[in-house]
Amino acid sequence: MKLAPVLTLMVIFGLGGIALAAETCINSFESQADIAKVVPSNVTISLVMGKGVTDGTHAAKVVFHPGPWPNITFHVGQGFPSGDWRQYGAVAFDVTNLERAEPYLATRVDDDPAADGAHHSRTGWLYQSLPSGRTVTVEVTFERMAEMRRGPTVVPGALPTTQDGPVGEPLDWSHITTFEIWLPGPTKDHTLIIDNVRLLPRPDLKGIVDRYGQYSRDDWPGKVHSDADLQRELAEEEQWIAGQKRPADLDEYGGWAAGPELRATGFFRTAYVVGNAEVAGGPRQGGRWWLVTPSGHLFFSQGIDGVAFPSETTHITGRDELFSWLPGKGDPLEEFCLVRADRWADFNAMNLRRKYGPDWQRRYADISSRRMLAWGFNTLGNWSLPEACRQRRVPYTVPVVLGWLDQHRVLRYFPTAHSGDQVDVFDEAFPGRLNELLANPPLDAMPTWVEKHVIRDSRDDPWCIGYFFENEVAWARWGSGPNEADLDVAISALASDDTLAAKRAFVDRLRGRYADIARLNEAWHTACASWEKLLVEPVKVPAAMTDACKADLKGFLALFARRHFEVAAAALKKADPNHLNLGCRFANLPPDMEIVRAAADTCDVVSFNVYEPALLTDKWAFTSTLGKPCLIGEFHFGALDRGMFNVGCNSAHDQGERGRLYAQYVRSAWALPAFVGCHWFQYHDEPLTGRWDGENYNIGFVSNADYPYWELVNAARTINAQIYAVRGKAADRQSGQ
Repeated sequence: MKLAPVLTLMVIFGLGGIALAAETCINSFESQADIAKVVPSNVTISLVMGKGVTDGTHAAKVVFHPGPWPNITFHVGQGFPSGDWRQYGAVAFDVTNLERAEPYLATRVDDDPAADGAHHSRTGWLYQSLPSGRTVTVEVTFERMAEMRRGPTVVPGALPTTQDGPVGEPLDWSHITTFEIWLPGPTKDHTLIIDNVRLLPRPDLKGIVDRYGQYSRDDWPGKVHSDADLQRELAEEEQWIAGQKRPADLDEYGGWAAGPELRATGFFRTAYVVGNAEVAGGPRQGGRWWLVTPSGHLFFSQGIDGVAFPSETTHITGRDELFSWLPGKGDPLEEFCLVRADRWADFNAMNLRRKYGPDWQRRYADISSRRMLAWGFNTLGNWSLPEACRQRRVPYTVPVVLGWLDQHRVLRYFPTAHSGDQVDVFDEAFPGRLNELLANPPLDAMPTWVEKHVIRDSRDDPWCIGYFFENEVAWARWGSGPNEADLDVAISALASDDTLAAKRAFVDRLRGRYADIARLNEAWHTACASWEKLLVEPVKVPAAMTDACKADLKGFLALFARRHFEVAAAALKKADPNHLNLGCRFANLPPDMEIVRAAADTCDVVSFNVYEPALLTDKWAFTSTLGKPCLIGEFHFGALDRGMFNVGCNSAHDQGERGRLYAQYVRSAWALPAFVGCHWFQYHDEPLTGRWDGENYNIGFVSNADYPYWELVNAARTINAQIYAVRGKAADRQSGQ
């Protein structure tokens, strides 16, 4: 693109009114003097002409050499004249990739010379590989402006770094000291052409949302312009669904009717299969885990989370200027503009009401379950609407979340620094109270849709696969190793007194390990007077934890996890002996494998939410040693080519690549013999302007106007249809059949 070489005066309209701002060139790399303004680190930088030049006649050729973070850095007073960036919306630069491989790119902005990457710094990541000839933006408005994690890109079509909140502290944008472009750990030289580094004005956000909850300043396939579009799309899709035939090799539950016949129990169960035979005693060479349908057929759970669940509202109050239209008094859609202490709107539900009429909830649940079958899916994943599950067309899972069940706080909790209030699983009353909550949930205090999705409604239903107990438990976060956040529950238990059962359990464990308090003090570098004092008084762990201290904290956390899983497993089995305990959906892989093994010892299935491009065989091969099957509860990919602002946890270049990445991920799960399913999160996009926590991701199989992303749908249909042909035949080959 050709842009103004130095300054372009612009008038923009922000939420705060009219303001003057200017596009300011930082460096267009037109001379050796421009090259000298940049500080290189483990890179070679030179002037070039021709390919990659987007402004003027020259650009910078930067060869990033192998190492942790080769970079070029712009310093205030040398690389750019002023550190006051408050009036700007982004830094942008144009990149041309000269290599066949696409690198991952990162940026960093500092507001103090003492910045160290964690303090006085913000690091932004481009969560997708970098294609050639693109503009990259570093949003200066890194803070979650206007309650959405990412707003519209300052440069249409640009690739914004950091899709889901940057790494680092909030910055003083009036005092920027450095700006850095770097590659994270290249293993060989990688050459990029970089040109036209510039500061850009803040984007105009007034009226960016149209009456259908869509971005108002762009157009794309599937965008709704009128209510008539919704009706036309519905008629076309109904005709398409009617033309889809159910594969002949499937049983009524979506299991492999043409495959091995195993024992039928009338409910879903698990089995380890070698060739065509179920074997007992755990994994062995050539076999793999499967789910088994109520009729006795092998089943790989291919699902989507949140099916037919429309209620994700976006905040209106204080952001009214974002919206070009909202329903007024007397409008039939006014019911979807909720007023609590302030105002929220559910544009998705508005569109469903427009599309399906007054009976929209029933019709939406109906078409959603029919879509799942037509798209080749066989599972309604976590958070799916009970009305869709009750149609008994597609097997389903049920969430069991203590925060929903224990609305009246009958369980005992204790505060933690990083993980919120945690249930004291060592409390003697915990098992009995959990049993009572599962048997008699407090429906009067639970969210409306949850009332219809409790264990008692599913315990005799063969279409129910099982229950996820809790979700991404905060005390099992994933990380690189033990640190204060990872060991939060153990540290917080020590900070309590002897009224906390978890504290008593921890001290008992320490006494069994050390016997003498002096040995504990020596190992931990503490000065506890006695075991009695340690028990009754809050104890602060030393800031510099010794290896022994870390090991003991990890040991207690594993004990805490085992107690959690044991009590949950017993309570679930008592409440419903017919269905599977599907685990807690770990957030990726916890750093302590003892926590995972505790889950494997007690759950029927160990579940993980893994947002990676694919399941790496080396990383996940350990699952074959757990003695239990595993399941992916969440994964997704998003793109920015259909009017959305944020890609989510994994990105794609466009909708077509979303489909290709979906197929890649599914194949990686098939390749691991312990995995019996993978579920996409989620059915529909999140609100354009952010849900309750600011997330506004393009992660749906359908848009918020209920339009399917057909590139993704068709890719899913193709790979889903191959489940048993590929996975089943692979099992036959492994067993020598």
